[in-house]
Amino acid sequence: MRCPSLRPLALTLLAVCLTGVVQVHAQDVTEATLKGAFIFNFARFADWPSDALAASTGVNACVVGDRAVSESLSRAVSGQKLNGRSIQVSIVDAKGPLPACHLLYVSGVERQQLEDIVFRLRDTPVLTVSDDDAFIRLGGIIQIFIEHGKMHFRINPRSAKRARLQLSSRLLALAVLVDDDPLPLPSAGPGSQAR
Repeated sequence: MRCPSLRPLALTLLAVCLTGVVQVHAQDVTEATLKGAFIFNFARFADWPSDALAASTGVNACVVGDRAVSESLSRAVSGQKLNGRSIQVSIVDAKGPLPACHLLYVSGVERQQLEDIVFRLRDTPVLTVSDDDAFIRLGGIIQIFIEHGKMHFRINPRSAKRARLQLSSRLLALAVLVDDDPLPLPSAGPGSQAR
């Protein structure tokens, strides 16, 4: 049974922010719904540098490769604001150009596409999130994963710092922290050029 409204889900996510994990049960909420809510909460506990939001009236959240998470994130942010700014969610084609995003979730794409996206964004103030196992190692900031039926997340503070993003100490306290330098940028070649 799906959650009839986002109010109970918001309360569940407050508990997530306090405990760091939530049990995944198909009869309660879908995995995509939980991911959408997690992503929204990541944004709530992140601060972008002032120049990253200066020219924008809203926060642009982009989703690559997972329409169900895009729809869930759209429902989670409906009527919500981040520091007084509205939040727009858009689905982005992995093979096309990336629009100006403040937050980007990527899932279900080929490894080369994932590498290209992360490498293009890792020096920019974009909160990058994925459920791909290699995401943190490539230079992504937050990775969502399920272990023993519970949803968790990893954060690489070095990647966040490199992107000039400030993550709340409360969020960091709930995460599995990965303090690794990302893989080096690939040498210029056909697979590493921006599209």
